Amino acid sequence: MAHLLTIALGTNLGNRSDNMNQARSLIQERIGPIIQESTILETKAWGVTEQPDFLNQVLVVSLDQHDFGSTVTSSIKATLHHLLDITQSIEQTLGRERKTHWGARTIDLDLIFLDDIRYEDERISLPHPWWKERDFVRGLVDASLVDAFGL
Repeated sequence: MAHLLTIALGTNLGNRSDNMNQARSLIQERIGPIIQESTILETKAWGVTEQPDFLNQVLVVSLDQHDFGSTVTSSIKATLHHLLDITQSIEQTLGRERKTHWGARTIDLDLIFLDDIRYEDERISLPHPWWKERDFVRGLVDASLVDAFGL
């Protein structure tokens, strides 16, 4: 069975289109094939609003590559922490600096869902705790993916 990871992308610094393209490429290289991508929306900043507009997109990635498929069932915590490490590494590769919470950034990668798993610890919560608050995520995520979470 294919395990599906939903990732939200956002960028509002530099060449935003190029940032999105590079992020998608690195996600495919380091996590797995993108099997579904939403349209790209331009949105106002959320949280700290006095900053440039964002480009946002939602991706669904298959975790069957790189042995994620077998680790999802054996250790959710280890898998989620590893995926978080990978996405933060991609953000760093693309020049993200974590200076201000909800501040402007070259790229932001948020893990939204992994299958219908609910999980929370000191590093990560799934589904993402603010996914319902962000209209762009709700509007871009395929309805079939959110049925389990009562949207």
